[in-house]
Amino acid sequence: MMDIIDRYNLATTVGESTAGCNGNVNYIYLPCGYQVKWTGMKVLKHDGSQLYLKGFRPDYPVNRTIQAVREGRDEYLEKALEIARQK
Repeated sequence: MMDIIDRYNLATTVGESTAGCNGNVNYIYLPCGYQVKWTGMKVLKHDGSQLYLKGFRPDYPVNRTIQAVREGRDEYLEKALEIARQK
């Protein structure tokens, strides 16, 4: 969904970058009981650029802090409201 929002400028985004991980998952089950997983598909953004490990960066980056959690504040919502009030 973020690729569509980004590609067609459908919204102003606030928060942290996406994980940059997409595609199907491959597994190998090892005899010792462990399991190895990896992405088995190359997924690109609409413009053909790399998605994996880069993801999508928001228009307004916000990082959550321990202090805000302790104070019961939502920094993402605060920033979004600040931006909405300016427009």
